[in-house]
Amino acid sequence: MEDYLGFDLEAFGFSRSEAELTDPQHRVMLEACYRAVESSGCFIGSLPDRVGVFLGARTSGYGAQIEYCSTSAGGDVDLSGLAVGTEPDYMSTRISYAYGLTGPSVTVLTACSSSGVAVHLACQAILAGECDSALAGGVALDVRDAGYTFTEGGIYSPRGRCEPYMASADGTVDGNGVAALFLRRLDVALAARNPILGVIAGTAVNNDGRERAGFTAPGVAGQTELIEEALDVAELRSTSIGLLEGHGAGTGIGDALEIDAATRAFRSTGAGVGDCRLHSVKANIGNLTAAAGAASVIGCLLALRHGRIPPNAPLVEGASPTDLRGTPFTLADTPIAWRRSDRGRYAAVSSFGLGGTNAQVIIGDAEPEMQLASRKGRSWQLLPLSADDPERLTEAVDAVRAAVDGASAEARQDIGHTLRTGRPELTTRAAAVIPVDDSPTGERWPKPGQFRTPPEVPPALVLALPGEEAGVPEAALALYKAEPAFRSAVDDGLAAMEHTLAPETFAAVRDAFLHGRCLTATNVSQPVLHLLGVGQHAFLGALGVEPDLLVGHGVGELTAAQLSGVLSGEDAARAVCWRSQAMSDLPERAEAAALFTRRMREVRLNSPTTPTLSCVTGAWLTSEEAWDPGYWGAQLREQVPFDEALRAVVSQHPEAVYLQLAGGTDPRETARLRGVAEDAVLTLVSDEEAPDGWCSLLRAVGALWERGVRIDWQAYAERDHALRVDMAPRAFERIPYVHPSLLEHCPGIDPAELSGKQVD
Repeated sequence: MEDYLGFDLEAFGFSRSEAELTDPQHRVMLEACYRAVESSGCFIGSLPDRVGVFLGARTSGYGAQIEYCSTSAGGDVDLSGLAVGTEPDYMSTRISYAYGLTGPSVTVLTACSSSGVAVHLACQAILAGECDSALAGGVALDVRDAGYTFTEGGIYSPRGRCEPYMASADGTVDGNGVAALFLRRLDVALAARNPILGVIAGTAVNNDGRERAGFTAPGVAGQTELIEEALDVAELRSTSIGLLEGHGAGTGIGDALEIDAATRAFRSTGAGVGDCRLHSVKANIGNLTAAAGAASVIGCLLALRHGRIPPNAPLVEGASPTDLRGTPFTLADTPIAWRRSDRGRYAAVSSFGLGGTNAQVIIGDAEPEMQLASRKGRSWQLLPLSADDPERLTEAVDAVRAAVDGASAEARQDIGHTLRTGRPELTTRAAAVIPVDDSPTGERWPKPGQFRTPPEVPPALVLALPGEEAGVPEAALALYKAEPAFRSAVDDGLAAMEHTLAPETFAAVRDAFLHGRCLTATNVSQPVLHLLGVGQHAFLGALGVEPDLLVGHGVGELTAAQLSGVLSGEDAARAVCWRSQAMSDLPERAEAAALFTRRMREVRLNSPTTPTLSCVTGAWLTSEEAWDPGYWGAQLREQVPFDEALRAVVSQHPEAVYLQLAGGTDPRETARLRGVAEDAVLTLVSDEEAPDGWCSLLRAVGALWERGVRIDWQAYAERDHALRVDMAPRAFERIPYVHPSLLEHCPGIDPAELSGKQVD
């Protein structure tokens, strides 16, 4: 493991002094657990179910070094703080606290079987209903990194080589490493559409008791019973096991006894000679002690995923194998294709601890029916991207772009779904909108100069609803086809308009949404513009986006009246029809206003529930004005210019986010809006890079999110038929932190010397 002293203070909410007093094992495990959940397409900080934590650890020596160096120099050390920061007892509970996980939280200390036992305990807790998901694994770091002194008769190799199941095996070699698994109840994982790497079919744990040569010696009887019990729990015979990932620490006696025990257990359930491949990852990465069992499970998951049994590293390098004649086991010197039989593929993992506590885990590959498929849904994908700073956001954008390039429509949909529902919302943001069909048209990726840092408190949202001067965008068809919430709101409005408009006029309004055709006549364009605004508001409302303030101009003020509760949806639709027809039939505004005033006496007028700016007075609409049919007639006849109305809102709410619904294709209207609210967001902007209204609307949603407006991505996901995928991991900062006493009073130690060495 490389750079295990590196840590990201801000990402994990640590102070510098807290990080320096915390064992690197705890710090590394914080990141490993984050990564394990992240690889499932989820964010560890927002898991909806109870999550348990079961982790194995060992004493790293970090706390002892701090105490020794501090006291040797005559200094004081906070022993209670040191214990909490460095003792393995507190590692699992630190993880639970950091991420708000409320399931059982247990640190396991059974030497080399710790993480194997942790996997067993996690499975038992899930099966018992104590949690729905669990983190299981282990970590083993020796920050002293000083090697070892060979002792005759000990367990360590005099050559510094770990060669399990080889004739030359003469001892083990410890390694530094961390392994974390995210386990979920199968139905929970399927419902969440997580990527499933494998299914744990059965686990078992026991102890050798006294049936062995001594306390530190392995026991054949205990190991045999363990394997038989795990097979029984999994309801399998040994003939189903294609790979035994053995404990294989590389000690001559230990390996021989392990092979003897495994042979007895496999033969008892029907295994023939050479039926199963035997392997130990310790030949590749050393003995990770407290992390060894989980590391072996990960190795088996990779073998199952790729359908290939890995070779034994020493054989590849020319070592001679131990004698396995007559046993159920063989060793591979090259990768072997692992074909799927009718009974599936299964691997067994043995994890044995000094002191006699043994663990066995049996893993099967995910059944074909568990490999859920995406179904093509939305034609455009909104990708919210965030990081802790611009540099890391640039890296994230590049990584996602690389993943998207050349990807299928389903894969692009999966990427979008994972980014929206399985990633944290960090301080530096950018959003991209891409087509699912791999077409370059409309694909726009943010550049570093376009990144935004939203305020800590979500800003107020002002909805601006333009009137007839905005022009009617040719977006109705795309939005109507794309989004159920939009379509439902439009259908409700059309139902109210059908008995108010003349048949030919109603048909023209309806055709804008059914066929994408729209006339410029006032009695058609105004109802279409109103329905576009209402439909977009319904779509945004389904995402949890509601305005704090409203301002409408022309027919847009009637739309605002519906959104603020002054008019019901049905009455607003009728009022828009009356207004547009009066303006179309009576060219004199005074006559049209008088007719419209009379018609408005037929509807119920209420007080606004959302502050709404009046474009008649240029001030906030009062209840008395809202109740007065004459006000609405005056609104048709004379209004302050829209930019003046907006300026009044901006002067009072300069930090608000301004979103214009419906219009935006008329350059004059856009210029007026941007002249007052320079950073305003427009939902429908027609240009070569936004081929349809759906693309444009998604860009607006992304722009709102960039500015700090909260979006309910889970609600957005309800229509997705996408999978969560492992992609674009969060980039953590790697700054080494070491307790000052180790540097000040032990001049031979520095962060560079303490850093772990990469294992080839």
